[in-house]
Amino acid sequence: MSGNLKTVQKICHVLEVIYRVLTIICLVGLICCVVGIVALSICSFFPNAKALIEDKSSRNLFQLIGLTLAGFVIALAHFIVLKAHRDYFSMEQKVGTPFTSEGARAFRTLGIMNIVVPVATSAIAVIIGAIFRCRGDFRLEAEIGLGIAMILLSFVLAYGAELEEGKKDDPAEQKLPQA
Repeated sequence: MSGNLKTVQKICHVLEVIYRVLTIICLVGLICCVVGIVALSICSFFPNAKALIEDKSSRNLFQLIGLTLAGFVIALAHFIVLKAHRDYFSMEQKVGTPFTSEGARAFRTLGIMNIVVPVATSAIAVIIGAIFRCRGDFRLEAEIGLGIAMILLSFVLAYGAELEEGKKDDPAEQKLPQA
């Protein structure tokens, strides 16, 4: 294994660990959002609790439930994207090289996800905000630049995979039986 490939493998291992931690943090956020939605919903049955919450906030209970639900959708989107990234780096670690056809396709999919998921999530969060009549900053910055760069890099990875496969199929590389 070349020195550069060892460096790539180490970086991919570090990124896999980072994405694993971020995925766990998103999972905790999802659980907190669910607990918050349930708690706020239960508080709506108790006038004193409802009044206390609304006094401490500039929003009514219905709006707070909407904001928490929008937060759940945003955390879920992040969880899905982070898990996909973690799965890619885990796959790359198992294979031992980023230059595989499957890896290139997976990396291209990650690039597309980095563009599409934030846009779709922002739209869903805005719809939730409209339904619950709560205004919030529901913009998720679509990673368009990163997504495009990942898609372009996926073609480089695919080309590298073709070169790797070409080495295996190259007749000059194969030893001819001696007579």
